[in-house]
Amino acid sequence: MRKLTVSLILALSALSGNANADALGLYVGGGVWDHDPVGSFGTDISGSSTIDMEKNLKYTGEKDSYMYAAFEHFVPLVPNVRVERATMGHTGTSSASIDFNGQNFNIGSPSEINLDTTDAILYWRLLDNWVNFDFGITARKLDADFIVGTETVAVSATIPMLYVAAQFDLPFTGLSVGADINTISYSDASYQDIRVRALYEMGVIGIELGLKTTTLELKGLDKVNADLEFKGMMIGAFLHF
Repeated sequence: MRKLTVSLILALSALSGNANADALGLYVGGGVWDHDPVGSFGTDISGSSTIDMEKNLKYTGEKDSYMYAAFEHFVPLVPNVRVERATMGHTGTSSASIDFNGQNFNIGSPSEINLDTTDAILYWRLLDNWVNFDFGITARKLDADFIVGTETVAVSATIPMLYVAAQFDLPFTGLSVGADINTISYSDASYQDIRVRALYEMGVIGIELGLKTTTLELKGLDKVNADLEFKGMMIGAFLHF
């Protein structure tokens, strides 16, 4: 019985180690996201006075940057770590008389929206072969500014999110396809990022091309009522040591 117990512990330890990561790895990368806006926001919590980003503010496609670093290891039960920073913003001018934060603004008033995020992700690799599957948690620091005319409403919050990622490697090609999601939903807000992408690695250098969609719903967080979606292509490069 003792030999069986020891053997079982050793086997579980080996499986846990293989599931986390098969070697030390460091990723450093970044790129550009070309996104289009859909949706509306306002400071009237009833939702009766919202501002449409396309119709009322003439927001169109914008390009913003992202960068990240990730460290993976083979230590059982200890999570891998990924840190990611992304900026996103749109500017325009009002095409109608609009109300925001208790003030009325005429046609031609400037407007701007900024949604900057910093993610700290702790994740475990549950599968690690030609199919990789990661599961973890994200602490997202959201810094957002909603600006119309002379009025600015800022939103600053740290949001816990569920993180899930999968990647499928095509043997002997350097190619892989994958997807990841950060998501949270509760009574006053929902927030979700979905990325689907193809990657190609040659030595320590890699490139990625994909599609990213971000949706954000707020109900009274720091006075903001919002229903937003941003979607578009992303392209980037990374180093894998």
